[in-house]
Amino acid sequence: MELKELITEFATAARIANPTAVEGVWHFSADGHVFGVAEDDTGSVVWIYGEIPAPSPEREDAFRKVALEANFFMRGTCGALLSINPTNGAYTLMQSMPLRTATRDEFFAFVEKFVNTLATWKGISNETQQATATDARQEASEAPAKLMPEKPEDADGEATASFHGMLRV
Repeated sequence: MELKELITEFATAARIANPTAVEGVWHFSADGHVFGVAEDDTGSVVWIYGEIPAPSPEREDAFRKVALEANFFMRGTCGALLSINPTNGAYTLMQSMPLRTATRDEFFAFVEKFVNTLATWKGISNETQQATATDARQEASEAPAKLMPEKPEDADGEATASFHGMLRV
C-alpha cells in the first residue's frame, strides 16, 4: 500500500481533517507527543520518529546509560532505535516497517505502539531529570517491562478506535 493511502485512512479514522506532508514528512501530535511519518527514497519502507528532550547536563550520563542498555538488541524500545541528534542533542526514537505489504490495521497498530513507546521514553527522560544516577540505573532495568504490551494487539479495528480524539495535526 502507498503511504499516502495509509495516511489518508489513518487521518479519517483519527478524525484529522486534511493531513498534509511538509517536505515529505507527515507531522502528527498525540497527547502532546509530536511525531513524523515519512517513507524512504524507494517507497518500500515507512519511518516514524519523534524526539525525546535531552536530559539536563548533570543527568546526561545516567540517561545515556539507560538508553544504551535499552537499545541493546532493541530490548527496551519495542523494536525502535534510540539515537542522539547531532544538531541539537535531543534523543530521537525511530522505527520502520515495510510499506509495500503494510495493511491499514498493521499501520495503525505500528503508529499506536510507537506513540506509546515515545511517551514511555519521554517519561523515563523526565524521571531521569529528577533521579540520582543510582535511581536512573534502576529505571533502566525496569524500562523493558514498561514497554511490553499488556495484551496482544487485535486486528478487529480496536487500533482504529484508540485513535479517536487522541490525534491532531
